[in-house]
Amino acid sequence: MLGVGSRFKRSAGARRTHQVLRLGCFGAAAVVLAVFSLLSASDDGSHGGVLSGGGASSTARRRLTEEGSLYPDDAFGKEGMKKGAIMLHIIGVMYTFAGIAIVCDDFFVPALEVLVEKYKIQDDVAGATFMAAGGSAPELFTALIGVFIAKSNVGFGTIIGSAVFNVLFVIGACAFFSKEILVLTWWPLFRDCCWYTFDLLMLYVFFRDEHIDMYESGLLLVFYLCYVLFMSQNSRAETFFKKTILRQKDFVATTRHDEERAEKKAQAISPAAPSKLSQVSPGPGAVTESALARTMTPKALERSSTPRALIRKESKRIIKSDSSSKNPGGGDDDDDDGGIDLDWPDELSGKIYFVLLCPIMFGLAYTIPNCKKKEHLWPVVFIESILYIGFFSYFMVWWATSIGAVVGISDEVMGYTFLAAGTSVPDLMSSVIVARQGFGDMAVSSSIGSNIFDITLGLPLPWFLWSIIEGGKGIDVISNSLNFSLLLLILMLVSVVIIIAVCGWRMTKGLGFSMVVLYGLFLTLAVLNSRGVIGGID
Repeated sequence: MLGVGSRFKRSAGARRTHQVLRLGCFGAAAVVLAVFSLLSASDDGSHGGVLSGGGASSTARRRLTEEGSLYPDDAFGKEGMKKGAIMLHIIGVMYTFAGIAIVCDDFFVPALEVLVEKYKIQDDVAGATFMAAGGSAPELFTALIGVFIAKSNVGFGTIIGSAVFNVLFVIGACAFFSKEILVLTWWPLFRDCCWYTFDLLMLYVFFRDEHIDMYESGLLLVFYLCYVLFMSQNSRAETFFKKTILRQKDFVATTRHDEERAEKKAQAISPAAPSKLSQVSPGPGAVTESALARTMTPKALERSSTPRALIRKESKRIIKSDSSSKNPGGGDDDDDDGGIDLDWPDELSGKIYFVLLCPIMFGLAYTIPNCKKKEHLWPVVFIESILYIGFFSYFMVWWATSIGAVVGISDEVMGYTFLAAGTSVPDLMSSVIVARQGFGDMAVSSSIGSNIFDITLGLPLPWFLWSIIEGGKGIDVISNSLNFSLLLLILMLVSVVIIIAVCGWRMTKGLGFSMVVLYGLFLTLAVLNSRGVIGGID
């Protein structure tokens, strides 16, 4: 049985190539934001949406931080920001994006893998809980920072924006850039979309009065526990649905027990074979891990919702496989031992990446242990990773909201545009890479499945903690655009599923292009609504 932790193999070279691509995307986003910032520097704009409290007055909207925010005053002030200091904030935000991604990929997710393997947690449950947390940690911490420190809607906006980015842009990019038409297994997409749509409808109903009571955030958390319980019985639910409701007589579900029994049978035939298939060095004509993954994809992914963390791992394995095929003699030096590769790279892009991010890389490498080499230290790595993600998220939200104040973009709009895209860029690249190899189910399942974690845990957990601290009081979530954006997301999610189903669960390049266009339409409508150009929904 290929467990959650050993299913895909990473390599230091693959991580660096992946990170160079990530940095390029971040850099492009920084250039766009910088140009927009300089062009808008003379416009005071509006900076609205406060969390907990009444509305935002015109005076508060011109502040770099919201009323009640625990962030200190900016050293440059608003005038200094307009004269060029905003560029330092943009560079800082880029660094926090990179720092969060490195911590999640190289430390937090490996620690979670060790935890899952150590306690033998079922793959479906692990994918819906621990591994989902590894992929959604940036959004969760952004929500926590927004509630308790920034006192704004930036966390809500980031999670909603990330959801739209994953549902429309990521899936659309996978279909558009894939080498072939992606044929999807309908069960995981249908299952996750049903749960996700119900989650969003619950959130919309609770958000109608712009106030979240303690019982409402508690219900969302309970619903997340129900989703985890459902995933633990996913195979039985699938069997019941297909046999009882759809009347499929030739359907046989693949369970974890079946796969373990198949592996034991294979080991009985060849006793000398190692228990972990990832340790086998494939010879000429041998069945490689990639080929094995292809044969497992239809049934294995019908069982589980692939978390974004595993998508990143598979994309790195594919990059490593491509590099090894181009340089057969260098494959042995690329084995993954976890942690950050601090060797001086050979390629120019790697050198640029190394020079720009070496302060973060060396700082993390020498302060966080490598739990791949020392598995007993996984609790230390887990705790340190959380602290580092919280540290980077603190500055990311602070600087991003300050940029929004100068440019004239509200916190929630900054959340579901710039911050959402920045925290989701690694997932975009990973999903496109695996989609180009034919793993369409993995890309689509991760894009929607991880959003369930964001909506039912990432958002309500900070609200629930706030209510506990405040003695059971509810929390105000006042905004002119979030209600509109949330309903727009529901409509687009339903539309995407209907369109894919009508197309026979096949994702063509035309369909992918249409999804990207829909994402652009969503951003346009959301921004226009936040600025009062078009009306909202009462």
